[in-house]
Amino acid sequence: MAAESDSFADPSWTSFSVENDSFIRTSQHCPERPYISVAIISSQNLSVRRIDFTTISHDQGFSDKADQNGDTYADSYTWFDARVITHSGHDRVPRRRIQTNVRASFEFKTHINRWDWRQGDAGVREWLAAIQTGDTVQVIPMAHFPAWNNFVRGAKIQLWAAPATAGKALPPVISLVEQNDYSAYRPLRHDLREIRLVEVQPDENAGPIRIVLRYTSLSDEHRLRYDALSYCWGDAEDLQQVLLTAPDHSQPRATFVNRNLLSALQQLRSQTAPRTLWIDLLCINQTDMKERTSQVALMGEIFASAETVCVWLGDSDPDGHRDCQVIRSISDQYDQTLGGLGVEGRVGDPKDWTALPKPHLTHEIIRNGPDDWDIDLQIDRVFQRPWFQRVWVLQEVWNAVRVQVFYGSDEVQWQAILQANHCLKKRGILNRNVLSWLWNALFTITRDETGLNCDRTPRSDILTVLIAAHNMKATDPRDKIFAMLVFGNETYQTGALPEEVRPNYEKSVVLVYADFTRWWILHHRSLRILSAVHTLTGRSWVNTSSPHGSHNSFDLSQRPSWMLWHEGFSEWMNGTLALHDQCGYRASGCRVIDYELLRSLALTQPNNLALRGVRLSAIASLAPYPFYQDPPLSPHMRDAFLRLFDPNGSIGTWNSFRIRRSVGEVINMADHSKKSGEWKVHYDSHWDALPPRDGAEGLPTWLPCLENCMFTTIDGGVGLCPTGSRVGDLVVVLYGGMVPYLLRPKICIGVETDRENVCSGEFYFVGECYLKGSMYGEACSSISDSNTEVFLLA
Repeated sequence: MAAESDSFADPSWTSFSVENDSFIRTSQHCPERPYISVAIISSQNLSVRRIDFTTISHDQGFSDKADQNGDTYADSYTWFDARVITHSGHDRVPRRRIQTNVRASFEFKTHINRWDWRQGDAGVREWLAAIQTGDTVQVIPMAHFPAWNNFVRGAKIQLWAAPATAGKALPPVISLVEQNDYSAYRPLRHDLREIRLVEVQPDENAGPIRIVLRYTSLSDEHRLRYDALSYCWGDAEDLQQVLLTAPDHSQPRATFVNRNLLSALQQLRSQTAPRTLWIDLLCINQTDMKERTSQVALMGEIFASAETVCVWLGDSDPDGHRDCQVIRSISDQYDQTLGGLGVEGRVGDPKDWTALPKPHLTHEIIRNGPDDWDIDLQIDRVFQRPWFQRVWVLQEVWNAVRVQVFYGSDEVQWQAILQANHCLKKRGILNRNVLSWLWNALFTITRDETGLNCDRTPRSDILTVLIAAHNMKATDPRDKIFAMLVFGNETYQTGALPEEVRPNYEKSVVLVYADFTRWWILHHRSLRILSAVHTLTGRSWVNTSSPHGSHNSFDLSQRPSWMLWHEGFSEWMNGTLALHDQCGYRASGCRVIDYELLRSLALTQPNNLALRGVRLSAIASLAPYPFYQDPPLSPHMRDAFLRLFDPNGSIGTWNSFRIRRSVGEVINMADHSKKSGEWKVHYDSHWDALPPRDGAEGLPTWLPCLENCMFTTIDGGVGLCPTGSRVGDLVVVLYGGMVPYLLRPKICIGVETDRENVCSGEFYFVGECYLKGSMYGEACSSISDSNTEVFLLA
């Protein structure tokens, strides 16, 4: 594959290169999957300096504008996106478009796009600067609208990176905790529910930040009045000093904070009077694990007891300032438009008069604003602030009596931000940078005669909440459970939770997740949580992470294969058999979990899960599912395929062209299954033909973009399986499970022989599966206890 000369690349730079020349074609209904990926793996801390993207492609070769076919890039709806993902599979930065195809041309065209930190525009330079060592850069072929197809014959990524510090190994992470001296902190009285506060001293001359420690009790009705700061710890590489004094006003000592917290303190400090704040970094002895654990348990009450929760989004710039103006303008425009209707202009149910318009009406209100009112519907800089992605901030504002939001010198109404999140959507495509659906799930925005209101929504079941939190971030992975407990129906009273679920920073990350998963199974007497593995990075039903032509082979041995984890995607919940509330399967019939077996093993082998069940068969072969075969192999299996793989894209689980559904949202499968016209469009995008009918010879009956998702067992059974399934995986029914599961015998290496052998009775948990004839208890209806066995999941 030809490329431009690389002569001006600095010889000291590290080069990464990968190419793919396999032919594919993709449409808007195909799962979004990288065509090519390159990982930036190095022992050095690298800064990306240049990327060359080479693509060879064309579109479907026709369009409805014959006079423009083949000679313009305008109004072309096939293109390539560049994506940067972290180890967890989430976007490091928003995607950028690399190249659009020539509109309506059959000719393969080679495009070379060079993004260089010395020559690119500000957006390119910022995008390159955000990439970190360990990230993966991907090229994703895209197509939008029916009949628009992207034909790809090849692509190449060439990436150059310079050492951030020449010749030095990747530096260790600097810990604020390790830098600070907590000797001025006396122990808290946990029996009194005592907390520390910091009193920020006034300063008219913008001098150093000076703070004094204070103590008060949440149980005391005369406790000190304070505000609570909600912010991001941010990077710990740019440490700044504040001067901290104990309550006895002893000699001030230097305490380190990061630049983000220092900016917040400078913004919130008064010129004339002390301001008392609760700030987690400064008010908790971060080196005392027991204190951290006890204070985390009080976190909801700490923020609920504050006079005001001050949200600090970070330092701003002129663009951020304009965005804040737009958010305020949206709120004003609502007031003017809805308030100007008058009673005589309102139609329909009176309860709808003050309701928020739906997104399409929201756009009309915005578009019909005054002539001098300019709004960019792609605006999202405020919502890209790291604060919105952190797990702890959810309960900090959810419990608040009053919220003030500061973005640099701008103050924005909290309700106005949530309203803007509701209405700032692109036509047909959800803006990828609006907030996680969890924000909409936790807060309800309404209007009444007094204006805009923000109310808390009722709590949900904790499993749904945790899956929704996949798209959030936490410095400590344990916080993705600890911070969410307050939102769960079963867990919000953290003090009453059993020991294995209560926040405890003395436990390892793996043990926290293993204990929670086991507790959930015991508490609910259900294995539904096992299906949550398909919301985890690399383990979804559909392969979305490996490039075309690559096999998705997730290493099940890197942690307990059966437990919930903190790296995943909440929208994948809709692409499972048993995780959503609409599941009607009952594969284990009336057989229930062996409660004592499960609990007894937890004491001696906490990383293993012992479940009783029955072995049905094993996978003998894998093949594509013949979705277009008429008649289908099984109407019920066809229905399951529609739910899991979404071949017409109307659920939106595997691509970004539909508005993402909320986790736990009820999906109208009856309506979804009627969209055969969209099935035909998807089929035609791969095979240039209508789907086969009446057993037509020679025509494919499957979709190549969905790979081998059907299995045949050694005794002739058929079913559906997730990506990563292998020949030899066992098909079992586990008591308490709604669906059959796939288990993989664990391989052990002998100490003396150094040979691989199957570990007796131990299995890796692969995931769910659909087995024709075994979804409603058939396998368990006639078996005796002698047919059951204990499966030890590793």
